[in-house]
Amino acid sequence: MTAAATDIRLCTRCVLPSTFPGISFDAAGLCSMCQDAPPVPEFEKIRGELRSRLEAVFDANRGKAEYDVVVAFSGGKDSSYTLMTLTRKYGLKCLAVTIDNGFIAEQAQKNLRAVTSSLGIDFMLFTPAPVFMNNLYKTSATQQVHTKAALTRASSMCNSCINLINNHMVKLAIEKSVPIIAGGYIGGQVPKDSVIMQMDLDVQARFRSEAIKRYLKNFGPDAEGYFGMNEEMVKRSPLRKINIVNPMLAFGVSEDQIIEEISELGWRKTADTGSNSTNCLLNDLGIAVHYKQHQFNPYVNEIAEQVRTGLMSREEAIHKVQDIPDFSRVERQARAIGLDWNEV
Repeated sequence: MTAAATDIRLCTRCVLPSTFPGISFDAAGLCSMCQDAPPVPEFEKIRGELRSRLEAVFDANRGKAEYDVVVAFSGGKDSSYTLMTLTRKYGLKCLAVTIDNGFIAEQAQKNLRAVTSSLGIDFMLFTPAPVFMNNLYKTSATQQVHTKAALTRASSMCNSCINLINNHMVKLAIEKSVPIIAGGYIGGQVPKDSVIMQMDLDVQARFRSEAIKRYLKNFGPDAEGYFGMNEEMVKRSPLRKINIVNPMLAFGVSEDQIIEEISELGWRKTADTGSNSTNCLLNDLGIAVHYKQHQFNPYVNEIAEQVRTGLMSREEAIHKVQDIPDFSRVERQARAIGLDWNEV
């Protein structure tokens, strides 16, 4: 059962709703993001330029360490495609790393093994303490943990998990002196200028203490171990900068094409993770909480971007953004993290 938001105005080109922060519409119903976007054919030229920049980063850093790149690997379609492309097309030696949040679907767990086995690459699985993760999710669902800008790209629950994952990837890169970290994020999930970012470890250390205070306040003293960093290890590392890349922003492939290609690796679609995830059983709860609090699907920004760039039809996008799980559909997940719907 879904609760489709049929009374909310949607952009006539993409699917951004009138409830999306900062959005406005012209007389024809076109949202302000679509008004500023170039025509669809222009995006391939933009992607081509981004691919050239990515290739330059890969060429400059290949062979410098045991691994060329640490890949944040969820087992979902986008991170699987990213891992496959970096390994097969670009010939990079990848270390695939998965954070087991306790809610990885059974099929997604099989996909983790199938993809890494087919690609013949090293794979690491890190499982944070379930009691900590459940508290992180419950707190994220009931308290104001993240900025308004972050909440336009993902639910609060997902944002907290993503930040933990990102910090773990940085730790591993420093520990193993790996110069590149890759994520499987697509347009709308991360800022548009984040296809290549450079993290200056010396500069980052000055900002980390403030971020840790926020995590400690929200998630308790154990947050230090998950969101903190061994500063002595950072100082001793031969790395002073790490390249953070999001290659999917440059690939320009549709969901159907992605699934077709990674299926050759033994990847199979999950049947129990909702319309907007291919790995996480908790995702629908995050959507339901976000919609109750903000009146828009947290995936709408990335879905609208896919429509705007010609990678998804508007009809398919409408189905995805209007699939808002009601509480009966996510009650089991809520109970698993100790969340009472009345607390949201």
